[in-house]
Amino acid sequence: MPSVEDKALVGGTKSQLKELLVSSRNLPKTLTDISPIHLGLSAIQRKAHTLRKYKDDNQRYTRAHYLLAGSGISAEEIETDLLEISVPQTLDVAMGQKNYAELSNGIDTYIESKKEENILAAIEQSLTMAAKDFDAYVAQNISMDWNQRKKELRESFDIILNGTSQEPSNELVEYTQFGNASKKFKSDPNLTWSANKPILANRVEFTDVEVSSTLPTNVLNPSVSYALRQKFEEYAQAIYELNAARQNNKPYELTNVFAQITKQANDIKSRQLYETWKILYHLVDFNEPAAFQERKFVKGHDSEVLDSFEAIALRKRIIERSRSYLEQQFMDYIDSIYIRLSNKEESKLNTPETPIVDNVTKVKLFVEHRYKKEDTWKIQNLLFINGLPIWAIIFYLLRAGCLDDALNLTLKNSDSFTKVERSFPTYLKAYVNSSDRGFNQELHGRLINEFNQFFKHMNKEADPFRYAVYKLISRCELSRKNLPYITLSVEDWLWVHFTLCREGTNDDDPIYERYSLLDLQKTVLKLGPDNFNGSFNNPLYLQTLIFTGLYEHAVQYFYSISEIDSVHLAIALYYCGLLRSTTDKSNTTQLLTYRGERNISEINFARLIGTYTRTFKISDPRVAVEYLILICLGGDLPDGRGKEQIELGLSSIRELVLETREFSLLLGKIDREGFRVPGIIEERKNLLHLPDKESFLRKITEQAAIKADDEGRVFDSLLLYQLSENYDTVISLINKLLGDLLASTDLETAIDTPAERAAEGSIISLAERLMKQYSSSTEISGKVLLKHRETCSLLLKMVECRDLFVKQEWEKALKQIGQLDMLPIVAGVNVAVARSKVDVFNSYDESVAKNVPDLLVMTLTCIAQLTYQLTSSEFNGLVKSDKIKYLKEVARNLCWSV
Repeated sequence: MPSVEDKALVGGTKSQLKELLVSSRNLPKTLTDISPIHLGLSAIQRKAHTLRKYKDDNQRYTRAHYLLAGSGISAEEIETDLLEISVPQTLDVAMGQKNYAELSNGIDTYIESKKEENILAAIEQSLTMAAKDFDAYVAQNISMDWNQRKKELRESFDIILNGTSQEPSNELVEYTQFGNASKKFKSDPNLTWSANKPILANRVEFTDVEVSSTLPTNVLNPSVSYALRQKFEEYAQAIYELNAARQNNKPYELTNVFAQITKQANDIKSRQLYETWKILYHLVDFNEPAAFQERKFVKGHDSEVLDSFEAIALRKRIIERSRSYLEQQFMDYIDSIYIRLSNKEESKLNTPETPIVDNVTKVKLFVEHRYKKEDTWKIQNLLFINGLPIWAIIFYLLRAGCLDDALNLTLKNSDSFTKVERSFPTYLKAYVNSSDRGFNQELHGRLINEFNQFFKHMNKEADPFRYAVYKLISRCELSRKNLPYITLSVEDWLWVHFTLCREGTNDDDPIYERYSLLDLQKTVLKLGPDNFNGSFNNPLYLQTLIFTGLYEHAVQYFYSISEIDSVHLAIALYYCGLLRSTTDKSNTTQLLTYRGERNISEINFARLIGTYTRTFKISDPRVAVEYLILICLGGDLPDGRGKEQIELGLSSIRELVLETREFSLLLGKIDREGFRVPGIIEERKNLLHLPDKESFLRKITEQAAIKADDEGRVFDSLLLYQLSENYDTVISLINKLLGDLLASTDLETAIDTPAERAAEGSIISLAERLMKQYSSSTEISGKVLLKHRETCSLLLKMVECRDLFVKQEWEKALKQIGQLDMLPIVAGVNVAVARSKVDVFNSYDESVAKNVPDLLVMTLTCIAQLTYQLTSSEFNGLVKSDKIKYLKEVARNLCWSV
């Protein structure tokens, strides 16, 4: 029970609260400068949205922006990278972007929409799982049922499949639609292309290529956009022109043509590829005669002997051309800066023209622009001679390839050099006048001693450019190839390393003086793309790989970015002999493979081209042929690898013929007189290393026919054998088909209907046309064995007998059978004649011999039917009795022959 004091305390508290409440009501409800604060979530959101509308988007850059820019950090590049990030929108963000009025109901609306979204997602997930379970169940049961059915059919028809024999054989076994197996033509044992994976695979994913997450559309699909389709057509036209030029032994500047195709686009990928084409063009030098263009560097690049003359010459060329390209590129950059700065000065002074200046002036202005801010130099310890930062200017003159200007500047100020630098003009003069930028042994020894004594121990008080110049021309201390206190771009870094590289050094040279292109290649691969693609707007890893001669790695790297461009980069390199190709013996699915003990890098070129043609081989087989022909470019390789490359190319051509079935376009057609008209493949046969028509027919058309016949594509094989001018094989196949057709059709059933016989796929009609066509041409008829022609004629007559028999025209059928002269259908009992027919039976072709039993049944059936008609007729006379007697004697002779 509460005490009296507690009750008094509670009462006092209530009275105080009541007084506060009354006082609060007397307060003013609004103030002149303060808006109501009783706002809901929706009102607060609307207020925030209204305030954001008045934000000034142009004032994005603050003092921090300029501070970062001064330190070499670009805010624009960072902003571009952030915009590239794709973040999935949540429901609240999406709704906020659509309309803020939709959120007027506050948090309840948001929660309700979230709830509905979760319910729909759960329902969708349940439906997806149910569909997958159903598909798996159906697939499993249908597969089991089909396997059981297939087993039953095998047992019923006793079909022997390919590959069941214990010993391998080159003989192919034919399986006709009637289940009769028989041995037929032998394929070339060297053409084992059917045992390998198809080169023209519909879907091949190279396991060593990672698709870029930022560029997911690397796979070719010309139908995606008009721009991609246009690029595809331009590339295809260039390949057609290349093959035409090769066929006519004319020059074709392939890299220049590809560069013009890429130049039209302005995206990052196209810009770096355009620069790559320019580098290759500078390396190859298409100004040389056309005879030296195709596979120009194959001996040097594909050589397994590192110190061979061709290999050393190629590496020297790569170093010199790459360095000169970087120097010219840098000089163009200096010119652009000079023009830009000069235009600013002209606008201030209103001068009409810019005077022509020398390279020293341009480089001096560049050095001031880069290292001088107002009147203060960023590098405090630069050495000045006559007011010039002499060592910095000399360094950048060397960087721009202006060796003569650097020498003239040095000689002009030679009296101003310090005591330890007195010999520098002599060193630089020898360096500039040398063909390989080197020194004789005596002068080089003096330079090394001087460098080790005065300049080796670099510190912050010394001019970093003096150390850099001495190091570059002397190639001293190659274990440390960096230039301290000098900021180098990727291009500068490459130039420094190319300047330090030397090829063809003697084995007697000290190890610390050896630094070759192979060493630089190892360094580049070790660093990887991340160190060369620091800028999103200017990735340089592809150019670096091309600069350093890592062409196989360049193709593999760029394939993950753009398949169409990577394929044509590989084509250009392969054409110039700068790409090694694997023979694909192991059917590898890797794009980049390695060969030999030295792990020589190779590209799976044949499969790369075959994979590229997968999207247009059916719609544009003519274009596909032009690409597949390029596989045979590797036919000049030694040690049998050239023959393997040619066979890979021929295999891909045969696969294309069989897959597209464009026989008339690719292989040619037969005119009305029975002669073959060449197709587009035969027009390019010399590019396939096929010297004449016979080799083309034997290695392309005939082998494709054998493959089609092995796959059971009867009419395709017939047409291919016809195109290969193997007319005897055509008639042999026709005989087999006719024999199988007669043997498999019931005697009481017509072989086919008139409509079926008139159709294009009728074996009987085809046999009649071919026999008529071959008989009218003496040349073709002479290529077909007489026995095969006689067999075909005999089978066609047997078809006529079967037609009369089915129509129950017994007398005509018996007469037609007698004209075959296969059975003893003669008057009188003559055992000798009957036995002679038996002896002749052994000489019949198998397709005829297996139909003789049916012919006997037909003959006896005709005799029985005619005898029944005669005996049941009311007419009596001598003729009737003689006829019955004749029929009985024929039947008796048939019995004797059996």
